[in-house]
Amino acid sequence: MVSTFLTKFVFAMSFLVPILLLSLSAAIIVSVTWGLSVLAVLSYLIAKNQGERPWKVIGEHLGVAALVIIIAHFLGDWISSYGK
Repeated sequence: MVSTFLTKFVFAMSFLVPILLLSLSAAIIVSVTWGLSVLAVLSYLIAKNQGERPWKVIGEHLGVAALVIIIAHFLGDWISSYGK
């Protein structure tokens, strides 16, 4: 249980590194790329372990992630327009 917490904590903190070292726009690009890369690798490993076609599983997961990112971006723009 502690190892799960520590693993999740270290992974979450890995997204802080680009924010501290880069401009915000560059940090966003690096963080999204990092997150999608990790998702792709984990999807590949899970698919191979379950005997499924890796590229199908990776495509599904990356597609859902891209949709979530796009919706979050436009929702954030919409919410910020009410603050003006």
